[in-house]
Amino acid sequence: MKEILSARSITKAFDKNIIFKDLDISLEEGETLALLGPSGIGKTTLMNILSGVLAPDSGNVFLKGEDITSKPGHISYMQQKDLLLPYYTVIENVALPLIIKGEKKKNAIEKVEGYFDFFGISGYENKYPREMSGGMKQRAALLRAFIQSEGVLLLDEPFGALDAVTRNKLQKWYIEISKEMKLSTVIITHDTDEALILADRIIVMNNASAVKEISIYDKCKEYELTEDFLKKKKEILGYL
Repeated sequence: MKEILSARSITKAFDKNIIFKDLDISLEEGETLALLGPSGIGKTTLMNILSGVLAPDSGNVFLKGEDITSKPGHISYMQQKDLLLPYYTVIENVALPLIIKGEKKKNAIEKVEGYFDFFGISGYENKYPREMSGGMKQRAALLRAFIQSEGVLLLDEPFGALDAVTRNKLQKWYIEISKEMKLSTVIITHDTDEALILADRIIVMNNASAVKEISIYDKCKEYELTEDFLKKKKEILGYL
């Protein structure tokens, strides 16, 4: 596969607290990469650097070979909360990134409406966020992120606020949709099971310099029931 996003020699500190030191990571086309680690380890800081909203102390971020260090707006970044505007309809929320970029509202809505069925929220176009379940709101938020993504998504615990049953359903749904649409995704999680279920590769983080990579390509449909799943989970937990 071809590399689409990379961070090279990233160093970041707040006061004298070093978050990363000479960190290298990469994302390939069509791949899901999970950043796994305990709270406070710097996962969101790294995501902010990848998205361009936070500058590293040193190092660079590249998207398709272009240096986008400290340049926000090149990659779609979805945080844990859906952040749908309550006074906009769902389709207006989804079309908002295009409108902000200068598209006429009518044209923007026409461009996004064809994706509603694919994202499993057909029929909700003219409803308001308050009329949707938590899972449906996340699907709408993911669609909005996709609309402005150009195929690369940064997701900060997108399913973390959902109940276990809904979270599991959306995890499996996202696996299918990311394959179908050839999405390249970096996802933050502190849940080992979620990382193993969703990701092709996992970057396990436990301090500024200790980073371990685990690859799990070509998973079967019920991977979480296999011996390899339990083996890799034990390996990750031992590292953390």
